[in-house]
Amino acid sequence: MPIQLGIRQQGATLIVCLVFLLILTMIGVSSIQSATLQEQMAGSARDYNAAFLAAEFSLREGESYLQSATLGDFAGTQGRFAICSPTSTAAACMAPSWSNRASTGWVTQSGLGHVSTQPQYIIEKYPVVVDVNAPLDADTPPVQIEVYRVTARGFGVSENSMSVLQTTYRR
Repeated sequence: MPIQLGIRQQGATLIVCLVFLLILTMIGVSSIQSATLQEQMAGSARDYNAAFLAAEFSLREGESYLQSATLGDFAGTQGRFAICSPTSTAAACMAPSWSNRASTGWVTQSGLGHVSTQPQYIIEKYPVVVDVNAPLDADTPPVQIEVYRVTARGFGVSENSMSVLQTTYRR
C-alpha cells in the first residue's frame, strides 16, 4: 500500500483536548473555592453558636444571682450597677467598658473550656416602680416592684466573635 505524502494533519484533536482540559480545570478550581467557602461558613456558625451559648450561660448565672434572698449593694462593683439619671457621673451609674475584655466591672464566669474568653455579665438596678396591676386599697401601701437588667456577653472559639444577650428581671 502506498503512503500518501501530500495530506497534512490539521491538529484539531490537540486544540479540542486543550479546551476540554481548560474546562475541567475551571470546574475543579470552582469546586475547591466552593468547598473552602462552605468550611469557612461552618466555622463561623460554630464560633457564633459557642459565643451565644456562653452568653446564655452567663445570663442564667446573673438571673440566678437575682433569685438569691439577699442582694449586695449596687455601688458599681462586682458587676452591680444602678441606673441613674443621664447627667449622673457617680461610679455606681457608670457601666464598664464594652470594648475592654479585662474590665473589672464585669463578673467573669469560669468553667467553659471551648471559648477564647470566659463569659461575663453585669446587673443594672432600675428605680423601684409601683405595680399598676395590683389592686388599690386605701389601707395598704402600693405594691412596689424591683426591676433589674442583666446583660451578658459571651465569646466564641476565636477572638473575633462576641454575642450579647440582655434580659429584664422583675423581683
